[in-house]
Amino acid sequence: WKAGWSDEKKVYCCAHASRGCPTAPYDCDAGLANAGIGWSQPKKDWCCTNQQKGCPPKNKKCTNKKCTLWGDPHIITFDQVGDDKNRAISFYGDGDYHIVRSSTVSIQGRFEGTKY
Repeated sequence: WKAGWSDEKKVYCCAHASRGCPTAPYDCDAGLANAGIGWSQPKKDWCCTNQQKGCPPKNKKCTNKKCTLWGDPHIITFDQVGDDKNRAISFYGDGDYHIVRSSTVSIQGRFEGTKY
């Protein structure tokens, strides 16, 4: 079909039957849940323009996020997608660390391993 179909036929069949479409330079389903920070800017631009995926939010309203720390310690970060504890980060170093640090907010946490 690539060599045998005319450009007009490719355009028509792509639009009406999803056949003969040009090969996409990016897989817009791969990493979609984390597109905002995980995709390159060219991939964001292409996928948003051509497949309406990974587009930035139309309004810049703030969304509530949560960060959870527990145990020795395990961390569900603000940018983790979902609350699956099996995907949480585990950290085993003693010390004081920033949980949040920006120009307006600073929250620190102290981790110390359990002495057995």
